[in-house]
Amino acid sequence: MQRLIQNAGVDTYQFEARLRKRAQQFIAALKSAGLDAAIVEDSFRKYAVKVSVSVNGIFQGTAIIYYSPKSDSFSYSIQVLNDPSLSTVLDDAWSIREVPDEPRASIYHIYVDGSFINGATGYGAVVLKDGEVVAELCGPVDAVEVNNTRQVAGELVAVKEALKWCDQHNVRTVSIFYDYLGIEQWATGKWKTNQPLTKDYAAFVKSSPIRIHWNKVDSHTGDRWNDRADLLAKKGAGLATTEREPTRLVPAGEDLVTHLLKTAKDWVEFLMVKGIEARIDRIFNQQFIRINFIKDDKTVGIFDLYNTVKKRISPYLHNFKDEGLKLRVEAFWREFHVLRRL
Repeated sequence: MQRLIQNAGVDTYQFEARLRKRAQQFIAALKSAGLDAAIVEDSFRKYAVKVSVSVNGIFQGTAIIYYSPKSDSFSYSIQVLNDPSLSTVLDDAWSIREVPDEPRASIYHIYVDGSFINGATGYGAVVLKDGEVVAELCGPVDAVEVNNTRQVAGELVAVKEALKWCDQHNVRTVSIFYDYLGIEQWATGKWKTNQPLTKDYAAFVKSSPIRIHWNKVDSHTGDRWNDRADLLAKKGAGLATTEREPTRLVPAGEDLVTHLLKTAKDWVEFLMVKGIEARIDRIFNQQFIRINFIKDDKTVGIFDLYNTVKKRISPYLHNFKDEGLKLRVEAFWREFHVLRRL
C-alpha cells in the first residue's frame, strides 16, 4: 500500500516533491531540445512519476522517472516511444541538470570511473563542455594509496584529478557523473570516512574551490561517456602494469596451469564489471579451463580458454544461444587481452 502524506487537506505521496523537482528539470531540458513535455499529474506513486513527451502537439511517448531513497538517486526509463530516434534526445536531456543563475556555457560535465585489473588500479575521466569532449584524463594509482580498495581508489582519484583540471582551467562549476555511490556520499559527509583514503578524499573535495553538482548514473548500461571513462580507467590500470613490469604470456614463477587459472579469474572479474555473469567450471586435461556464461541460472554459452605450449591463452567459444552475446564477448575478450599485455 502506498504511503500518503496529508498536506493542507491534499494527499501527496512521500517523495512527490523530489520527483516533481527532478521531472521539472527533465522537462526543461527536453524543451530546450525542441520537445514538449509535461508531468502526468495522476501518475505519481511513492517512487515514480510519468512524463509525457510530444513533438508539435503530437504525442510521442512516456518516460518514467524513478527515485531510490536508499541511494538518494534518480533514474528513468522509456515506457513507450513512437519515434525510436528520440531516445538519444531523451538520454541527453536526462543528463542535464540546470544550474540557477549561471550561463549554460559555464557548465562543464565530467564523467569519472576507476578500474582494477591484474592487481593494478587506474582512474579515468572525460571532460565535456556543451556536449563536446575537451579533455580526457587517465593514469595509474599508486599501490600504497590503493591499500586493497581496488577500483574504489581509482574512482576517488578520478574526481580529484578532475577537480585539479577544473582549477587549472578556471572552471568554477562542474557537474560530475559517477556510478559508484561513495563518490558523492563521502564528499558530502553522508558516509563516514573510516580510513586514510576516504578521509583524504573528503578533505580534498571540501577544500576545493569548485562548485560541484553530483549526478549518479547506472554503470554499464550503455551510457556513452560513462563507458568512455571506464575505458580510460582501464587504460590507466594498464599503464600501472607497464610501469611495474611488462606482462608476460607466462609470468616468471608460474606454470601454464597456474597462469591459465589466474587469467580465467581475471577474465570473469572483467566480465562482471561489464555486467555479464560467467562462472568457472573446471580445468580439462591440464590444457584448458571452461567458463560458462549464465543467464537466469542457465548456461547460455561456453568459453574454453586454452594455455598450452602451442596454444597460449587461446579462446574457443561455442554453444552460444544468443549470437549478439557471443559478439559482445568476443569484443570484450579483445579489450581484455590488450589490457593484459599493456
